[in-house]
Amino acid sequence: MSQARTYPISDPASIAAKVKAAGGPAIDPTQATGQASADGVTIGWSITNGKILITIISKPWIVSSSTIWSHIDTVLG
Repeated sequence: MSQARTYPISDPASIAAKVKAAGGPAIDPTQATGQASADGVTIGWSITNGKILITIISKPWIVSSSTIWSHIDTVLG
């Protein structure tokens, strides 16, 4: 399973608000790139041309990548 996915965004601040409301790591929409952690999962992001690339950097071995992507897809999809 891929460790990176791209999602379309029109407003980075709205993405940050959605992630925060869902209890995820604090994405800073004022930064084009960055990293954030929550519950042992660290993600990285890169915002360019109306898209955000999310990368799973690290996670607990007990948490599957598919579980993380399912949560991200629900929030950003």
